Amino acid sequence: MFFKNLLFTLIIVAGFFATAELVLALAGVRPLLLSEDPLVGFADGIPQFIKARRKDGSDMYITPENKLSLFNFQSFPQQKDENTYRIFCMGGSTTFGRPYQDPLSFCGWLRTYLQAADPSRKWEVINAGGISYASYRVAHMMNELKDYQPDLFIVYSGQNEFLEQRSYGTLQELPAWMINLDATMSGTRIYTAMKLAMDAIRPGTDNISLKRDELDGEVDELLNHSLGPESYYRDETLKQQVIMHYRLNLRRIAKIADSVDAGIVFVKPVINIRDISPFKSEHRNDLELDELMQWQVLYNDARTLQQVGRLDEAMVKYRAALAIDDRYAELHFRTGQVLFEQLRYDEAETAFRRAVEEDVAPLRILASMQQTVEDVATLEGTPLIDFPAILGNAYLDEYGHTIFGSEYFTDHVHTNVEGYRKLGMALFDHLVEQGTAKPDASWDNTRIESITQEVLAGIDENDEGVTLLNLGAVFEWAGKFEESHALLLRALEILGPAEDIYMRLASSSYSLGKPDDAFNYLKKLQTLSADFPGLNSKLGMIRLEQGKTDEAIAYCKAEMESAPGNHFPYVCMAKALAVQGESEKAQTYFNTALELKPDSAFTRLSYTLYLIEQKRHDEALIHGRETLRINPANYEAHNAIGSIMLSRGDLEQARHHISEALRLQPGYDAARENLQRLQTGYGSADANQLRSGDM
Repeated sequence: MFFKNLLFTLIIVAGFFATAELVLALAGVRPLLLSEDPLVGFADGIPQFIKARRKDGSDMYITPENKLSLFNFQSFPQQKDENTYRIFCMGGSTTFGRPYQDPLSFCGWLRTYLQAADPSRKWEVINAGGISYASYRVAHMMNELKDYQPDLFIVYSGQNEFLEQRSYGTLQELPAWMINLDATMSGTRIYTAMKLAMDAIRPGTDNISLKRDELDGEVDELLNHSLGPESYYRDETLKQQVIMHYRLNLRRIAKIADSVDAGIVFVKPVINIRDISPFKSEHRNDLELDELMQWQVLYNDARTLQQVGRLDEAMVKYRAALAIDDRYAELHFRTGQVLFEQLRYDEAETAFRRAVEEDVAPLRILASMQQTVEDVATLEGTPLIDFPAILGNAYLDEYGHTIFGSEYFTDHVHTNVEGYRKLGMALFDHLVEQGTAKPDASWDNTRIESITQEVLAGIDENDEGVTLLNLGAVFEWAGKFEESHALLLRALEILGPAEDIYMRLASSSYSLGKPDDAFNYLKKLQTLSADFPGLNSKLGMIRLEQGKTDEAIAYCKAEMESAPGNHFPYVCMAKALAVQGESEKAQTYFNTALELKPDSAFTRLSYTLYLIEQKRHDEALIHGRETLRINPANYEAHNAIGSIMLSRGDLEQARHHISEALRLQPGYDAARENLQRLQTGYGSADANQLRSGDM
């Protein structure tokens, strides 16, 4: 009897909530989950498409001009014809087609094949992929695109989840089940109605929903505010939050599509694991200094043995290093290289994938996130295109292994033209299998090959130059300067003199230890654009490094005149005056730089090193610690503080900061020299041996 009553009660309760949901739906209440991200909010941004008028007077939507730095130009009619099938391709730079443009993206290939194979319908395949767009921005954009009469969304997302700086604020203190519960409740109209009622009674209340971090209306990449992957550091809590947010975003995307009766296809992303080393490696946090030094000796010996082809001996050393610390991503990558050369493919693939998982700058989708795509597709009942399986079959057929590398990739995540073509064809085949596309009688392998060759023949040489430039920029940012420089030189041959090319050539030359070449490229840039922002500061810093202080001062003054609000030339001037012994004047310029940009790690570090040279160690400690507050992974700041502690005889603190500098940057010579002093138990560090940062 008890169970009968319980069942009856559950039926009544379920019926009540179902009825309430239906009534609220009829009243036009839309679940919050479909319109809001429960974890992050967005400032007002520019619409993805704006209204325009064609020459024939018909209305259309087009990509606005101020979006073209991140998106391909696309256009489509405001009113969809009855016989039109409208597809939106969503995602990041892979959807965009990087390092190419839309025609060679998987979206472009799909469009080409559909239009050629089935002329009975009008196919509108719209590439809405945005460079650096993560899943939360894709979901946000879909709330606009759902109103444009979509028939299908194709979603390829997951490579950019860690790219944009954001904080989950108070969410970090909450357990995952509570956040998931809030997100689940946000998908109901009852919860939404309660939230709206509470907001009406108590505007701004946060008792019902979790407080959200607000992001800019347009993407704001972490790399735009950093010198490169060094801005990342290991944060396991944030990592798990990002992965959880990714899962939530995919579910939101599926539900938004379903809310307008549009289909959706998820694509499982692929990555290059063999030919791109990790972007940043860090040792485990609890590694003792003695262990670190032992590890470093083993690693260096193994690298030397690997370079001369003594692979078995190298592997012994690598294994010994792994026994000390298995969190250093680069070590797994090097191990994978040796195993691959030994044709031990299964072990090699395991090592390469572990390198990706341990990468502190995770700019490639993680294995758990790839699995999330599958899980969400199953949970939401949506089709899944398994791109890794598609490429894996191609690798097995052609190379006898499934270790993805340069054969199909141009960089860490973007495939070459053939890779994009294969995905476009897989999507086409899916639409045929679903009965959406119905190829005519002329469609066969011969026709497919003919159309493919037509597309490839239409590639413009300038497109290749742009491709090389884009790749060069990626490799430069990743700290792979030799590869970047070679690509940029090829781009220069094709495209001719250009501001961006000269600037990047200067940067890569400087990073390769060729300041003369860097200076010459900057002077060439100056002939194209004398007012290029920051140009004189960079010229001044190079001249300062070359010992040409008077010239450095002249360049810094010129920059200050043209950009008085820029802190960088004031740092340059301060450093130059310090070299000339003008300490009081140097102090004045440092003060100005700090006023202009108090949260600049570069300025704080430069001032810290200056104070060390002036023997003003108490002040140096304050600014060195402030540098670490701004960027906890600044290895130069750790070493600077360690040098002060070493000079004071505080060996415990010196050991902590010097070992942290080496943990973050094992090849940092200044920290190695301090370590040698530390091992003797005394001695002061020479601040002149410490680098203050790159240009």
